[in-house]
Amino acid sequence: MARLIESGRIEEIIYARFEPGEDILQALYEICIEKDIKTGVIMDGSGSAVNFTYQHFPVNPRMSPTNVVIATMEGKCEISLQGTIGTTVYTVEDPNHPRAISNLLPTIAGVLDNDLDKWNMNGSMGGDGTPYIHAHCTASNKDYTVCGHLMPGTKVASGDPAKPSHFSVVIAKVSGVELQATFDEHGFYQNIVKKED
Repeated sequence: MARLIESGRIEEIIYARFEPGEDILQALYEICIEKDIKTGVIMDGSGSAVNFTYQHFPVNPRMSPTNVVIATMEGKCEISLQGTIGTTVYTVEDPNHPRAISNLLPTIAGVLDNDLDKWNMNGSMGGDGTPYIHAHCTASNKDYTVCGHLMPGTKVASGDPAKPSHFSVVIAKVSGVELQATFDEHGFYQNIVKKED
């Protein structure tokens, strides 16, 4: 396969401060919708969080049927994040097709119970046309440091929920090119498409 290379330009830099108790991944999706970000870069995100929920490769792959593990760093921690933002493109219409959403990942009781959970495993907010976020995080608490993909469940922490948090993100909105999280008959992959302004 040929390497895909397309170029775009930074259109806008967006700063956002999240509120105590907000789900960080959900807040990122909402910013993408509010600011109409089809493609972008999470340049930085940092602050205090609680129950960092992340996806990582297992220490022993034979113990995980999906070859990934979802874990939670219980309690308060400091996290930093960066990543890419794109748009979900989903073209499989036949629900019985092997690449239908219901067949993308096996169901694991308590972890992957429904189709929404399966979309989140791949970073998409929902279905076709929704934001796609591929965010890598590093989190540290008093005992250890972990790295992994940001998953739903990671909340903004605060010593006093009545006060503003210090968790903030910096996002570069990009135009002229679109990163597409593509679900089609070939499977799941990232596509890069030139877009005219």
